[in-house]
Amino acid sequence: MQPTGKFHAEQRAYFERADRERFEWTTSGPGFSEVEDEVLAPFLAELAPPCLEIGCGEGNNLVRLRRRGRCFGIDLFPAKLVFAAQQLPEVGFAAADAAALPFPQRAFASVFIRDLLHHVGEPRAVLEEAVRVLAPGGRLCLLEPNGRNPLAYVQSLVVSAERGIRGSDERRIRALLDGLPLEGVRVWPLQPLPLRRLLLHYKIGFPSLARNRTSLRALIAVERALGRLLPPSRWIYVAARATRVAG
Repeated sequence: MQPTGKFHAEQRAYFERADRERFEWTTSGPGFSEVEDEVLAPFLAELAPPCLEIGCGEGNNLVRLRRRGRCFGIDLFPAKLVFAAQQLPEVGFAAADAAALPFPQRAFASVFIRDLLHHVGEPRAVLEEAVRVLAPGGRLCLLEPNGRNPLAYVQSLVVSAERGIRGSDERRIRALLDGLPLEGVRVWPLQPLPLRRLLLHYKIGFPSLARNRTSLRALIAVERALGRLLPPSRWIYVAARATRVAG
């Protein structure tokens, strides 16, 4: 089914403004920035410079990615890019549609896409563009929510713009990558049940819990215990990486 005008309007309304609180929560929030460090750690060594992040938002991921070297970020919403440029003046930014990148072929050694594919009408077109701007041997890394995870599924119910999460899982990611000029494709689950994403949330949670070391340790212990009960097929993220073939 093709996306409707309502779908695009809903996405724009949800994303067009910069969210300073979210940026601060994900990059320096007590008790939560460590969760973000953990989820991005497997990708840092893979993303050689120059690296492009497609759908960079306020630059939350680029705070970590820039440590590897020169980075660029594109996003559809200028307000987010203005904010990101203020936070990360050493990073290059451009406003662009993810399915029509303003870069030549083979311009980047790596491309990173996080939490974007379920927000666009044509995710395959986004991936085709990502591969187009990758140099031969370049690395493509993806991170998408898993709709089979309890926390992700609840998010899709509470936030209408996140409904696309329900159709996102390991099978879908594999299908989207299938047939692209990539090799060494690996798709795997990541982060079982990070309760801190909910309980320490800057808007709907109780971030003050993280200021008490005893409370935070107890939360982490419960998070890990419950996570061990969850099969990998229901972990909160689906991660993927692949290499652009030569030619």
